[in-house]
Amino acid sequence: MISTVGIMNSRTNLVGRRPTEIGELLAPHVDREFRGRQVARWIIDRNATGFADMTDLPLSLRQNLDRHFSIEEPEILEVIESSDGTCKFLFGLSDGVGVEGVSMREGAKATFCLSSQAGCAVGCIFCVTGAIGSGRNLRPDEIVGQYRAMLRRLDPDVERVNIVFMGMGEPLLNTGNLGRALEVLFERVSPKRITVSTAGILPGIRWLAALEKRPKLAVSLNAPDQDRRQRIMPIARRYPLVDLMASLRAFPLERGRRITFEYVLIDGFNDTEDDARATARLIHGIPAKVNVIPLNEDRDHFPELRRPAAVVVDRFAAGLRDRGLTVTVRWSKGEDVAAACGQLRDRQLER
Repeated sequence: MISTVGIMNSRTNLVGRRPTEIGELLAPHVDREFRGRQVARWIIDRNATGFADMTDLPLSLRQNLDRHFSIEEPEILEVIESSDGTCKFLFGLSDGVGVEGVSMREGAKATFCLSSQAGCAVGCIFCVTGAIGSGRNLRPDEIVGQYRAMLRRLDPDVERVNIVFMGMGEPLLNTGNLGRALEVLFERVSPKRITVSTAGILPGIRWLAALEKRPKLAVSLNAPDQDRRQRIMPIARRYPLVDLMASLRAFPLERGRRITFEYVLIDGFNDTEDDARATARLIHGIPAKVNVIPLNEDRDHFPELRRPAAVVVDRFAAGLRDRGLTVTVRWSKGEDVAAACGQLRDRQLER
């Protein structure tokens, strides 16, 4: 007796593949060339979950394709909704690994926070994901699959979706898979509505700069000097601040684009008016905006770190604005379900 499990596992997954790649894979199995484009549009544009959905294809063709190909994405194991409407998703991958993603709603707009790795080796001391340690890179189907799964759960009145790679992992340590995933996501989401955030991986920034189509770039800064930055971001020892800033000054920006600097405010560490002045001097001349992020506290992983008082946060932001910078204070959403910035963890692993 032949195991059906073996047959199912031998099928080629079409999620996370570009339209041309889908067409090439399907070519030996279709009667006409345009069938490959039809299937690609069903998967990418219409978010189809199976060949049975593709009603403009002959039934016999759908059945044949189903024998050779699959349309698979990470399984949603758990969804936890915050009091502010933010939803945190726990995704189960085919090898038993779990990753988390977040969907945030603001009026008619939603933002999906996607993971690029299962864990993170960068080890920023204010980030819970870093406490998990390193994990494997996610494949393109696992990255794009998070988007597909969250899109399916979205309210129909949402008119626009933005994507930020600020979930689990350091995206620019997974450029091969990230690049392939971006090409697929660009089919539905404009590059100007996709942001890749990095702790400052210089080879990855150079890779991003060389792309023909580029998402927006966000950089986790968090201190205006090398000494303090490397104390809370160990990766800064390998990629010093002076080299990072030189790379960012050379980064190509399309008209109207800016580099986003993310600055996590930690009480008594990097939150003074002098720090605001030093930060403004550091990024002077770079088209930029600054996201000021009051620390999301975690008593289990970094009990000694505290969030500054609101008056301190406002004073720091004002110090940046007074020096001509565009500033947003990002009071993170989803804190009550550990979905806020720096809080993502694999809850399945914790259990």
